[in-house]
Amino acid sequence: MLTDLHCHLLPGIDDGARDLEQSLAMARIAVDHGIATAVVTPHHLNGVYTNPAEGIRTATERLRTALDEAGIPLRLLPGNELHLTPETPAALRDGTGLTIADRGRAALVELPVHTVPVGAEQLLEQILELGITPVVAHPERNSELRRNPERLAEWVEMGCLGQVTAQSCSGRFGEGPREAAKTMVLAGSIHVVASDAHRDRRRIPSLEPAVEPLRRWAGNDVATLLVRKFPSDLAAGREIDRERLVAALPNRRRGLMRRLFGR
Repeated sequence: MLTDLHCHLLPGIDDGARDLEQSLAMARIAVDHGIATAVVTPHHLNGVYTNPAEGIRTATERLRTALDEAGIPLRLLPGNELHLTPETPAALRDGTGLTIADRGRAALVELPVHTVPVGAEQLLEQILELGITPVVAHPERNSELRRNPERLAEWVEMGCLGQVTAQSCSGRFGEGPREAAKTMVLAGSIHVVASDAHRDRRRIPSLEPAVEPLRRWAGNDVATLLVRKFPSDLAAGREIDRERLVAALPNRRRGLMRRLFGR
């Protein structure tokens, strides 16, 4: 069974599910697509939505109860999609920002759509110094990282991880994100596939759109690690085996780095 580390199932608190009815519909879709565990990740610190830890834990427990009453066998774990701002390291330090699955080991961080914030490297380093691994959400959809994917590769060298959106791999977000996803996967800069689901139509909770593209690009072993193994590990609070990914990549990552980025 699958684990979705990035989805917006909690009703009415960000731009995800509008209400409980839509949350339940999304949960049914997730289960139908083989997802057994979902880490709910409402936006926080992005200038629009404020969703600190205690509110998310409470909302997650309410939705768990509703899932049980509806007979939907989806396990929910709390989390955040944290905008990368100067306040983010402090939020993680004081516990108002949630780590993935509330394990204290890794944190999902997002960038603006078109830019990388000034001082991003320093902020990521501050998070790493807390003993928390930043997982960069959907870098293939960020305009700056699409133009310069070597920046993401440098962050991975620092200790960060990358998370690609399943529907980016299939072209749902356009050719640019699809090609960037391929480049980043082959460079070893992507470690997790997640749905980033927002609705019960179109942007649904499913990891399936990524499977065949990943197999074509990098082989079945890489697809299995990114879709099945590593998301489950992070949700359980386990370290992922980065060297296993490097070994599984075609022609090994170092050769690909030189070929893709001239490094």
